[in-house]
Amino acid sequence: RSKLLKIRFYLRYEERTKKVILFLVLFHCIVYGRCVRIGDNIRKVCQKICGGYKRHTDESEDFMRITIFSLGGLLGQYVTNTALLHGAQVTAYVPDAKAIWPRKNLTVIEGSLQNRERVLEALLEADAVISVLTPMRVKHVKEEETPLADGNAMILSAMKQLGKTRFVTVGHVCIHAFGDCEDKYQRMSTKFMQIFWPGVYKDMQKMGQVLARSDLNWTLVRTCAGRNVKVKKVGQNCSVSLDGSQFRPGYSREALAEFLYEAAADQQMYSRKMPIFYREG
Repeated sequence: RSKLLKIRFYLRYEERTKKVILFLVLFHCIVYGRCVRIGDNIRKVCQKICGGYKRHTDESEDFMRITIFSLGGLLGQYVTNTALLHGAQVTAYVPDAKAIWPRKNLTVIEGSLQNRERVLEALLEADAVISVLTPMRVKHVKEEETPLADGNAMILSAMKQLGKTRFVTVGHVCIHAFGDCEDKYQRMSTKFMQIFWPGVYKDMQKMGQVLARSDLNWTLVRTCAGRNVKVKKVGQNCSVSLDGSQFRPGYSREALAEFLYEAAADQQMYSRKMPIFYREG
C-alpha cells in the first residue's frame, strides 16, 4: 500500500510539474507577446490566449512597421524599446550599429543621414517614421551648419519619394509655433539657447521651417532639457501643451518615448502641430 501511495504521489507531482511548466510557458507568451516553438498544441493555445495581441505572434502580419532615426543616444534607445514592447517591427537607422544590441523584430541599418540610398532602404516598408535627432549628439562646428534640420529634410524628401506620410520628430521649445503664449520659461529657454548654443538655435529654427513647408502628416514634439522625472506615462508627472501656457523645463525619457510612439501609431494625433512635452510642477 505504501508503494501505491508513493506512485500516486509521484504521478500527482508530475502532473503538478507539467501544469507549472505550462503556466510558465503561457505567462511568457502573454508578457513577451510571442509564441515559443515548443509544439503545435501549445502554440495554438498560446495564440488563443494572446488573441488580442495577434500582431505579436510569429504567424501574424498584423503589426506596425516603424523606422526610427537616431544618433545612438538614450532617447533613441528608449523609443526603440518602447516600439518593440508594443510588438512593432522596428528598423533602427543609426550612424554606428554597435550602439544598438540585436533583438527579435529589430533590423539595424548603419549609415549617415546624407546617404540617400541607405535612408530609402530604411524607409521601404515603414508605416510610420520617428526621428530623434537630438543636439546633444551632434557637434555644430560652424554656426551656419544645420545637421539636424538637414537630416530631417533628407528623411522627409525620401518619405515623399516613397509615398510615406506619417513623420514624428523632436525639437527644442525655442522653435515657436503659431499660438504660443511664450511664458517666462519658454522665453528663458530660448534666450539661453541663443546665447550659449547659437548653432543649435539656428538648427532648430531651420528644422521648424522645414517641417512647416512639408505637406506630409508630421508632428514636432518640442521639449526642453531639465530634471529627468522617473515616470512611465503621460498624466503622472508629464503633460502636453499646444500653447506652452503650462510649460516647465524637464521631462521623462520613458514617458516621451511612449508619447512619440503613440503619436506615430495614431495618424491624427497632433497632426501638423508642435505640442510641447513637459514635466508638471
